[in-house]
Amino acid sequence: MRQSREFLVITFSETTDAMAAEKLFAEKGIPGRIIPIPRQLSAGCGLSFKTEKEWKTGAETVLKEAGIRWHEMEPVRLWE
Repeated sequence: MRQSREFLVITFSETTDAMAAEKLFAEKGIPGRIIPIPRQLSAGCGLSFKTEKEWKTGAETVLKEAGIRWHEMEPVRLWE
């Protein structure tokens, strides 16, 4: 049976930022994947990155250091 739980979802205004973030997170060992923006969040480029909530500080630090812009970084309840 499917369950819902909270994940950290990072939205981006530009597709290139979403793709760059995905590559950077893989290099830095931050788990997750690109998903369509959940309807609970405002739309940007249509793509977002989903990871575990405990990675918020690490993800934010990595994005800032790389100069990658994000739109929102919020916990969202999603189906697994």
